[in-house]
Amino acid sequence: MVQPGTDRDGETPAPLTPEALALFDALPTASLLLDAQGDIRHVNPAFESLTGHPAAAFRAQGFALIQAPHAPAPDPKRDGAQVFQALHADGVSFWACMTLAPLPGTSGRIGQVIDITTHREAEGALALSRQREALGLLTNSVAHEFNNFLQILIGYIDGLKRRLGDRQEPFIQRAISRSADATERAAILTRQLLAYSRRIAPDVRPVDLDAIVADLAERIGPDLPPGIRLTVTSTPGLPRAISNPTQIEFAVRHLVANACEAMPSGGTLTLSTFRVDPGDRGMQQPGAGSVGILVADTGHGMSPEMLARALAPFQTSREAGRGAGLAIVHGLMKRQNGTITLDSRTGEGTQVRLSFPAAPDRTLH
Repeated sequence: MVQPGTDRDGETPAPLTPEALALFDALPTASLLLDAQGDIRHVNPAFESLTGHPAAAFRAQGFALIQAPHAPAPDPKRDGAQVFQALHADGVSFWACMTLAPLPGTSGRIGQVIDITTHREAEGALALSRQREALGLLTNSVAHEFNNFLQILIGYIDGLKRRLGDRQEPFIQRAISRSADATERAAILTRQLLAYSRRIAPDVRPVDLDAIVADLAERIGPDLPPGIRLTVTSTPGLPRAISNPTQIEFAVRHLVANACEAMPSGGTLTLSTFRVDPGDRGMQQPGAGSVGILVADTGHGMSPEMLARALAPFQTSREAGRGAGLAIVHGLMKRQNGTITLDSRTGEGTQVRLSFPAAPDRTLH
């Protein structure tokens, strides 16, 4: 076995006296010694603790031992700081920053590695916050302009109703009815976009999620694409949810549209309700119960990478220009003290849960 500080041919690229090696091992920062070829020759106990692997394993396998799948490996011959994604022995990934420098008087290098996962997550959260701020500004501008055009359309439709309302031609009556319905939906959408962009908390009250889902399913069922089967499941004795019914419909309609696009060849769309009892340790606040709506499909699903950024603004698995919806739904849920969670696997479909605080009264009246 090659000893720390010696080359494979017996030469010493990084000679360390026993005293110096003891000081190296006592360093609180994860540290390592490399030879001229960039092979790991020795790591200190802090490095073993950081990675969960013994020093002998690193001498045998090098950086491949902690390299995350599909992540580029660090270059052990390059000086300066390098950031890479690593894996702990238990399989948990973390972001590491390795700093290498020549070891004076030798052909080897000395390096230090620190876990910067928290720093990377903070940077990601800041970037996401800025994206959402930009989305809010853009949404506000578009919603105001759209509302101006919408008011013109509403005015003309009202005029057509007055002039042609007594005409019995089926086409005219159908055109007026559908136009009025479309402008009403557009007006609701505009109000939701403005509420999102202004970050205004909506009015919430106890609502019956089973009734909302049943009513919505009855209205959207006839308009579903061919080949998509809708199933609806209720929850007996479901407590009321503290939420805003209009925003619930907006969120569910968007999720239904996503689900349909994920099943171009047909499949099953499921709308159901669920409850999480008080004290459930799977909740962020286990002392309070929650209720919610599940929207599931049997479509193509999402990869782990896509799932990780699904709620970020301007991210989409669909055609360009359609990546803001889930971010808006996420914002609306937060303003109702609710949460949105996604579970998806490639080829296995997607499940989206909208969770709301349960009303104190656990019975329906």
